[in-house]
Amino acid sequence: MSSTGSTEALIDVAASAPLRVLPGRNALLRFGVVERLVVAQSLLPRDVQLVIVAGHEAADGPHATGGAVDLTVAGVDDPPAGLPCCRCDTVAPPPADRLRMLAGALTGAGLVNDVQRWWHWSYGDVSWAGATGAASARYEAVPAL
Repeated sequence: MSSTGSTEALIDVAASAPLRVLPGRNALLRFGVVERLVVAQSLLPRDVQLVIVAGHEAADGPHATGGAVDLTVAGVDDPPAGLPCCRCDTVAPPPADRLRMLAGALTGAGLVNDVQRWWHWSYGDVSWAGATGAASARYEAVPAL
């Protein structure tokens, strides 16, 4: 599947979006992904937050486009449990009710899940194109910054 090569910028979520980012973690994502995450956050109850764990990583295939995000969900005042990332083998998911909320909000906002990794969601990359039947991916890999 080819890519359309979007020129959409990478956004530093920690600096420019009303989303929670795990301290010290990379939070660069394509603008279209950030928009969808903000929508997903608005679909969650006020006491539940998305927690961004990883964004763009030039050397990591699934994250090279800036269209993939590793995340979890936590209560507003709670530390996130089981910090997931694509380099992990397995991470215990949040409680089933929170996992359903997470999946519902992210799917409702237009992201797709990697069924092998509950924490890995994407928009605009090759995985997203395959899952949605899009003719091509929206985003190409972004070199190291």
